[in-house]
Amino acid sequence: MNVQPIQRIENPSVDEFKTTYGLQSKPVIISGVATEWAASSLWQPEMFKNMFGDISAPLRASDNEIDVFFGQSKEQTVMSIAEYIDSINLTDTKGKRPAYLGNIPLNSPLTQQYFNKIKSHFSFPNYLPENSGNEIRLWIGATNQKSTIHNDNYHNFNAQIFGKKTFLLFPPEEYEKLSIVKIDDELWSSPIDPQQPDLDKFPSFKEINGLEAELQAGDILFIPAFWWHQARTITTAINLNMWVFTANICKTWQEHPTFSKAVSTGYKF
Repeated sequence: MNVQPIQRIENPSVDEFKTTYGLQSKPVIISGVATEWAASSLWQPEMFKNMFGDISAPLRASDNEIDVFFGQSKEQTVMSIAEYIDSINLTDTKGKRPAYLGNIPLNSPLTQQYFNKIKSHFSFPNYLPENSGNEIRLWIGATNQKSTIHNDNYHNFNAQIFGKKTFLLFPPEEYEKLSIVKIDDELWSSPIDPQQPDLDKFPSFKEINGLEAELQAGDILFIPAFWWHQARTITTAINLNMWVFTANICKTWQEHPTFSKAVSTGYKF
């Protein structure tokens, strides 16, 4: 695996970001923006425990997404936010992985009454002003929580609020080296664990080219639509991301030019 660090820029203007990164679908880390949010000083696991501790939430039974999609941990569990915060603070990284409180929509009717209390704590710049909408999601995870390598059909601005997290990113055209699998009509994912790749089963992965982002609190990572990516926490972490939809993005991976080329060349998904 050949991985290079992602470029980092400081508080770009909307025009600078749109021209150099948005329109070019170029990943980048943005510094000097989220550090000014109230969330940067207020958001810690104990804050969520104190504010929302008695609320019960549905959680993935494992915080290792590879197990969720390709293993035996497909079920969900329910626990209070207070119980969840305690579980991730006490996680034994050598034992069973804890449940996962991720992908929580802040602009959903089911959660809005709770998260109206914290929406004033952040404000993503409108870096892609010709967008057709957005969604805000909250992620709170224990040390060593990880996702699969997957892609999304929308742009992603991922803000590191508390703790540390790393992202691996791979261009859309690297799909052959990822042995991607269709999970549903909108989600394609790789069964490869990049931290422990089975190179006998997936030999082409050792040839893959990608980028790595090491996020500290206050960083925002831009992940362009259809870029393959994996997220992994280094410490207990809180992330807030904004998915941005624009008219020029394909609706699904099947419509992406790279997918069409793959089908025409006989690649077997």
